[in-house]
Amino acid sequence: MNTKTMVKLSVLASALLLSACGSLKDVNNSWCPAPAAAVPAPASERINVSADALFKFDRSDLNDMLPEGRQILDELVSRINQGYVTIASIDLTGHTDRLGPVAYNQKLGLARAQTVHDYLKSKGINAAMTVNSAGASDPVTTDCVGNKATTELKACLQPDRRVTLDIKGVKKTP
Repeated sequence: MNTKTMVKLSVLASALLLSACGSLKDVNNSWCPAPAAAVPAPASERINVSADALFKFDRSDLNDMLPEGRQILDELVSRINQGYVTIASIDLTGHTDRLGPVAYNQKLGLARAQTVHDYLKSKGINAAMTVNSAGASDPVTTDCVGNKATTELKACLQPDRRVTLDIKGVKKTP
């Protein structure tokens, strides 16, 4: 057989085969692979916890934690456990107000973040955690006037005293 005849026969056979398959009905699409389950996207969440609610003023130890502070952290543990499938990491950063020496504030912020870290670990949060201090370098207040530690200035600077938790993980779907 010559090449032209072979090509014609191949085209004819292909056409017959395709037309025969055209009448097949596969309503369930059983020949298709099952769709892959959707993988939830990792989420990031920032939580600010007031250091004044957690600790006595100018304190950072677990023994200096206020009862309300323990309750806040217990609620946070519950929120984490109920809200996440997995947690990739938690970054804790301690913040202070601008009153006091820079080195002291840096140390105080780190100690507060470390205490929160230890408390979360003791309550079963086993995610990878890092502990940092921003000291007074990242204030949230902008309109507090003065440098003398008056009652009014301490109250105005209160929002600056906090521990920030940056949680990265996969949240549960509602």
